Amino acid sequence: MAKIILLKIWRLFPSWLQGVASRIIRPLFQVFAAAVIFDREGRILLVKLTYQRFHPWGLPGGSLEYGETPEAGVRREVHEETGWQIEIEKLLFVKTWTPDRVGLYYVCRIADGEFHPSDEVSEFGYFGLKDLPDVRPLDVELIEQIYEKVEHELA
Repeated sequence: MAKIILLKIWRLFPSWLQGVASRIIRPLFQVFAAAVIFDREGRILLVKLTYQRFHPWGLPGGSLEYGETPEAGVRREVHEETGWQIEIEKLLFVKTWTPDRVGLYYVCRIADGEFHPSDEVSEFGYFGLKDLPDVRPLDVELIEQIYEKVEHELA
């Protein structure tokens, strides 16, 4: 219950304040892992985040816990957010967002489970590059890079 309340409060913070609060909570640097999942039509899976007031759609995943491997982190995050078990197929790329924020993007597939909304994710969908939902502008660029990296595999 406390997590739900904290997520609702977090959503009200402007992005600059979320950034400051993140630095207080995780003062060194942030490493996160995200799952890149495509359906049979080559559309990318995005989730709608409950704690993002603006541009709520993005890739499933999140920050690593201390001592956690990126692979374990992406599996844990996807399971916590959606209820799915995933299998990692390969590391697609590593992206440095800022000097203190690094993301690892893994091509994955859903191996088991059914979608269940969580405190962090309310819904999901598969989207083509031309019909993306309300995604942050930086994430649109990221999704374009993902499609460029995997376009030969999707053809």
